[in-house]
Amino acid sequence: MDRPKLLIVDDESEVAKTLEMKLKKFGYTIVGSEKNADKAIEKAGELHPDIVLMDIELSGKMDGIQAADAIRKKYQIPSIYITAMCDAKTLQRVGASIPYGYILKPFKDDELCTVIDIAYEILTKKE
Repeated sequence: MDRPKLLIVDDESEVAKTLEMKLKKFGYTIVGSEKNADKAIEKAGELHPDIVLMDIELSGKMDGIQAADAIRKKYQIPSIYITAMCDAKTLQRVGASIPYGYILKPFKDDELCTVIDIAYEILTKKE
């Protein structure tokens, strides 16, 4: 199975670096990472990832839900949320952004890979 190109968006640089190392070990291509919502939107347009791995809490004026929604609308690139947030209000907002997945931190590596692979399978069947 082909592996998707991923853009990592997380406000904690160390978390993003660790995630990048793990995902590369599993054969994924990481096209970049960002911690700011506005810059993440810009990078998505420049780097053309297949999927964005999006934290909800980001630096800047927008949160990850707003950034993911903007990326989806502007570039038709789906997001998978990777976050510690799971309250009802957040989940309602997330659902409106039409994500391809949602995984809670902390997670197991195989759980994340499964969510990414399923999302990519859905994405490639739509094309």
